[in-house]
Amino acid sequence: MSRFAKSIKMNKVIMLAAFISISAGFLIIFIGMTLYKNRLSELGAGDNLNYNTYKYHYALISEEGDAPFWEAIYEGALDKGKELDIYVERIGSGLPSAYPLQDLMKMAIASKVDGIIIEPNGEEEIIQLINSADEAGIPVITVLNDEHNSKRKSFVGVNSYNQGQIYGKQVLEVTNEGKKKVTVLLNADNAGMNVIYSNISEMVSGNGVQIKPVNVNTQSTFSSEEDIRNIIKDTQNPTEVLVCLTAIDTRCAYQAVVDYNKVGVIDIIGYYDSDLILSAIQKNIIHSTMTIDANQMGAYCVEALNEYMQNGQVSDYFSVDIYAINDDNIMDFIKEKPEDEQH
Repeated sequence: MSRFAKSIKMNKVIMLAAFISISAGFLIIFIGMTLYKNRLSELGAGDNLNYNTYKYHYALISEEGDAPFWEAIYEGALDKGKELDIYVERIGSGLPSAYPLQDLMKMAIASKVDGIIIEPNGEEEIIQLINSADEAGIPVITVLNDEHNSKRKSFVGVNSYNQGQIYGKQVLEVTNEGKKKVTVLLNADNAGMNVIYSNISEMVSGNGVQIKPVNVNTQSTFSSEEDIRNIIKDTQNPTEVLVCLTAIDTRCAYQAVVDYNKVGVIDIIGYYDSDLILSAIQKNIIHSTMTIDANQMGAYCVEALNEYMQNGQVSDYFSVDIYAINDDNIMDFIKEKPEDEQH
């Protein structure tokens, strides 16, 4: 074969290789765009993507982003966002590893979202990041826990005094039946919990009732679970009533009471209305639970941001409904839940 023929053959091979490489590149891009579109659809942006527009982009941030309670908050925010042509993104959800709250906040600011919804954790850096977002033209709404010393625009949450009153009534029901040693689980960084505890203490003090607060390590679910198990196992100063102010603490307390055969010995007054907690009430493992309308909370957050975006001002506080679920009304509550949430 002549040198010229070999050159032509080599050029054909090179062209074929280039064609295959380019085709593979386009295929990878196409697959990537398809997966990205599907991911956006899962996040609730599918409808917006089809029309190639949405009015605003809000970020929802919490250290417990994948917890059932926050799933419900996100659903409420997502549904309200769709009504108002707003894309609500849950920052940090579904990631292979957990990121600190400040890192999630930095991600949202760097993404130049139009608004941020965050549950502060009491750290000074979070206050500074809320202020940084505000200075960058990104309004911030705090939810569940407030941060008065920041430049947040509004707070969506539950009145701690009212919450303490409702908890107190449930504790009284148990102590009136003879149990007198009450332990209330707190988070040292949550000032609202201290208000709740004070109200519970005022309502149940006297009549021989002993009530004490215990700070639970909230750095991880494992940390809080270990602290709660130690309380359940304590034989020197045993508790008879365990009051939980978070969904995670309630779940951990339920599991510990079952594992250590303390059902009937320790009464749990919990928080949130997950299927597990409702089932435990029916089985008389949990006495009662406090729950807020998480969907309403998510919707209020989006409404607050939207009001500020439209008018340049917004109410300082949005109060969300809270109520107790116990053996007396649990069947009515279960009937109110959509069928797909009962399984």
